[in-house]
Parts: sequence; structure tokens; C-alpha cells
Amino acid sequence: KMAPVLRQIYDQMPDPKWVISMGACASCGGVFNNYALIQGVDQIVPVDMYVPGCPPRPEMLIDGILRLHDKILAGQYRERLARA
Repeated sequence: KMAPVLRQIYDQMPDPKWVISMGACASCGGVFNNYALIQGVDQIVPVDMYVPGCPPRPEMLIDGILRLHDKILAGQYRERLARA
């Protein structure tokens, strides 16, 4: 039910924007396999970094943020920064 709302919020965000998928449920649907669930948030919005875990440890979130920061500094997202 929330997929269209999430996509609308993502589309309304100004560039540059990055998405971190945090946890097993957000990344792949977790242990639930139901017709009412989307198996991963990457089917709705583009995901830049996946943080695994159920629940993810705080250290993993920090690591994911730092890895995304390193990718941005390395220029892997140069086109997004140019559009901003």
C-alpha cells in the first residue's frame, strides 16, 4: 500500500539523492513471501547502498553510510551531482 507514497516522496526530493536500504525486509522482503509484499525496496526506488541484517547492527549502518560517502567522493555519482 505504501509503494506509491514512497515513490512520490522519492520523486519530490531534490537532487542529489541517495537511498540506503536498511535491513533484510527492505532489501529482499525478509522471511516473508506474500502476494501483498514487494520483495525489496529496489523495485520501487533505486538503491545505492544495502545494509544487511535483521535487524541491522548500528555498526553496519555507519559502515554503509561511510561506504556510500566514499563512492560519492570517488565520483561514481558524478552525474547526480552535476544535475543538482
